Amino acid sequence: MSKLKLETEVFQVSIYCDIILNLIIKHKILSVNKLLVFSYLIKKERFIPNDIYNGNNTRDIIYKCISVLSGDYDEYCSSIPYIIKAIHLLNIKGQIGLENNQLYCLSEPEKSTDKPIYRESLFIEKAIEESRKLSEKQFMREVMNNV
Repeated sequence: MSKLKLETEVFQVSIYCDIILNLIIKHKILSVNKLLVFSYLIKKERFIPNDIYNGNNTRDIIYKCISVLSGDYDEYCSSIPYIIKAIHLLNIKGQIGLENNQLYCLSEPEKSTDKPIYRESLFIEKAIEESRKLSEKQFMREVMNNV
């Protein structure tokens, strides 16, 4: 693996480590499937200057959030290995735990005055909470229908 490719991978994994840890701390428990989608959307959201949806949306919010993935299948799939590596790294470092496909925080990190670079919008926050009402099978069906 070339040095540039390795540096790119390290950078991507570190971004996802930050996103995943913030998500798990805020939402306490989140499935791996949902974490894959929402961590990708949070990273992607930073590069989209004008959001299609905002925190004022209340109807069908989970479906609207997943629809943001539309047409982005290749990029989403290429991000999955980085997200999986970030989950693995956080798990072996003892920051998150994994049981029955559910990720949870093992140790509360030190409070920082710095704002996270990649933080979830109110829209994604509401979508994550709304996603708890969907089974894993239904959630993944919606994802596959949209990508």
